[in-house]
Amino acid sequence: MNCRQILRLGLMAILGSEASTLSAESLPQGMGNVENLAGCFDVTYRFVEDGVHDLFAEKYTLDEPIREWIGFQQEEKNAFILQHATLNADQVASHFHEVWKYHPDKESWTQEVWSRSYQDEGRKLRYQCTAPWKMNRWECHAGKAEKPFRDSGAPFGFNRTDYKRLDRENILLVTPSGWVQNESNKKLSASDQIISYELGWITYRRLEDKSCKAALERFPREAVDK
Repeated sequence: MNCRQILRLGLMAILGSEASTLSAESLPQGMGNVENLAGCFDVTYRFVEDGVHDLFAEKYTLDEPIREWIGFQQEEKNAFILQHATLNADQVASHFHEVWKYHPDKESWTQEVWSRSYQDEGRKLRYQCTAPWKMNRWECHAGKAEKPFRDSGAPFGFNRTDYKRLDRENILLVTPSGWVQNESNKKLSASDQIISYELGWITYRRLEDKSCKAALERFPREAVDK
């Protein structure tokens, strides 16, 4: 069975269609959702905080989607790597990567979010969180997480020194046409005082894989080994 067939079966399970051939013994619960996070996408980033540090204004060049490829690779039986890479014309730049690990005893998944490429020895764990997939939705309170790139001198963001870290909560919702990451964050000082609240909405609109052709060989999208 190839990757596309597995994805199709996973989506049938999500949507409540006939999917009796996809049993708990063949694939982990929620596997179709994790696989469906991979592929080629037009991505929009929107964050609102206080009217000064909001990231959806035209001057931050976020009015147009960013083309992003997310590769998919099985690391071990119940662990999978999703490598994010941004594309500008034919230029490919590795962004960050996630490692998703399934826990059969609890039917839950741990998402680890790392800086840089998974091939980079200097990569750093930014945050991790464990929760089950409920249909096509995954909600997890990661707690204290590293300050994000958008507030650490990113060209489209800010160089913030007024807070130390995030108290981060993520919700993922996956559909056949893509997926959305919703963030509800508290920005904390070194003494854990709340400096501000932030809401984020990141939309991944699915494209055909050929729209990210320049990234396909470097960060492949592999099939699951059952």
